[in-house]
Amino acid sequence: MASVRERNGRFTGLYRDEHGKQKSAGSYGTFDEAMSRATVAELDARPPETIEVYATSRRGQVTVAGYPPGWLDGQQLLESNSVEIARSALKRIIPHLGAMPRDEVTPDDVRRMLAALKQSGLADGTVSRTLDIARQLLPKEATEGVRFRIKERRKLRIANREQAAAIEAAMLPRYKLLVRTAFTTGCRWSELIAIRGTDVEKRGTGYVLMIQRTIEEVGTKFTERGYDKSAAAMRDISIPNRLALELAGFGPELCFPGPRGGYLGRCTFRRVFWLPAIEKAGIPGLRVHDMRHSAISWWANSGIDLAAVRDRAGHANISVTSRYIHTMPGNADPFLAMLEAA
Repeated sequence: MASVRERNGRFTGLYRDEHGKQKSAGSYGTFDEAMSRATVAELDARPPETIEVYATSRRGQVTVAGYPPGWLDGQQLLESNSVEIARSALKRIIPHLGAMPRDEVTPDDVRRMLAALKQSGLADGTVSRTLDIARQLLPKEATEGVRFRIKERRKLRIANREQAAAIEAAMLPRYKLLVRTAFTTGCRWSELIAIRGTDVEKRGTGYVLMIQRTIEEVGTKFTERGYDKSAAAMRDISIPNRLALELAGFGPELCFPGPRGGYLGRCTFRRVFWLPAIEKAGIPGLRVHDMRHSAISWWANSGIDLAAVRDRAGHANISVTSRYIHTMPGNADPFLAMLEAA
């Protein structure tokens, strides 16, 4: 995927050739020109693959490939993200089962598909989500008794406060404030990119950041919405005065717009700004979402009442919040300390 690297006020367009090797498309004076040149270079080097077409019916029966269009049309109550997850899963299901009549798919067919997906190098979580969609798409008998065990779930990756400061220092000036806001508030990405200066309100002698909207990001499309699922997600977060004044200075405008205006895409931020910053800070492997994990972990291990941490984080259930207790590197086991003191 095309990307851009900024150095000394110049923007270098980067793309991958047909062998997956990263190459330069040249350096330019603006982000837009560098991205445009890199995108064109990548299309020239890696033309779109030919899409295989599957029959929609076989022996008078609807095939697996012929069923999804109508099935997706019936999922109107799903959020856009859920529909996108389903579409992605279908791209993995159809090459394996697409030509088969839907009513003739067996559990063994589904198991073979899962084994092939796993062997191709897909993460366990991706294969598991594929099975979830297959259960909705296929007749009940086709997936009866089929299981896929996730062998190793990703462990929480927590940055300490010194590492958070190092990432902010390494970040390009445009998004230093974003990093500090994320580590201070523990906001989800969808909440973070929705923040406007007018969301800061003075309360007594301090300030709060009112989290009252979220941005749904599907591909390059952004949709602003409220919290339909959980009213608990709408919350007021107390923030330091300095941060409050910096955010309030944006007025009704977005505090963290994308490089070309509008909402900031997660992939763009990760690729162009986040990855170079964590590499420079010496903390490779930390995800953008780990800023939220880190903030909640700091709160949960600071002695603050867990219910208060739950409310600040916007968790619907305190059992989710309790997951963060003792996740800080080097934290001693309190039960062991008690036994040794006895």
